[in-house]
Amino acid sequence: MRHLLLYLRSRSAPATLAATLCCATGLAALGHAVHDALARRQLAVLATVLAAAAVAPGLAGADVELERVTALAWPPRRAAHLVVAGAVAIGLLAATALIGTPMTSIGQLARNSTGLTGLVGLGAATLGASRAFLLPLLWIAGAVGVQVAAASAQPSVSRYQLIAAWMMQPAGSRAALITALALGATGLLAYALAGSRP
Repeated sequence: MRHLLLYLRSRSAPATLAATLCCATGLAALGHAVHDALARRQLAVLATVLAAAAVAPGLAGADVELERVTALAWPPRRAAHLVVAGAVAIGLLAATALIGTPMTSIGQLARNSTGLTGLVGLGAATLGASRAFLLPLLWIAGAVGVQVAAASAQPSVSRYQLIAAWMMQPAGSRAALITALALGATGLLAYALAGSRP
């Protein structure tokens, strides 16, 4: 038990949990203030992006190179860290998003958290834990741009636009689910096998 507590402290788990809790309570507060259904869904997506970004700094310890030379089996630990962080984010966001009038469905929250947590893991493996938050933030910025361009240009939406704006799609969207699962699996494998880039 002592090793687990030391690990959680070294990975800034208390700060990550506090940041995720702030995202969840902020989501609940905004949910009571906003009554437009589309705006409520978009706020839920934004809260999920911020909660996933909050996980990023804890994906590396104080000394990344020291972890690479230790005899511990790091891939299972890294995979468990990312899975548990995503599950905690889903739980906290779902607990607040469903209070009163639901802002979004649990399926959409779970799908978005899975894909975004994978993006953060991929960001840690490629950019480092300190910059891993950039991938979900850049993706959401691009998704908003794609959605605005699609709405103004043509009424029909292409498959590429569905994939690019997967976070914004309704819970029943198959393309969005496949994209989220692919990102989640890729990020999980990349982070578990490679760890955080120094």
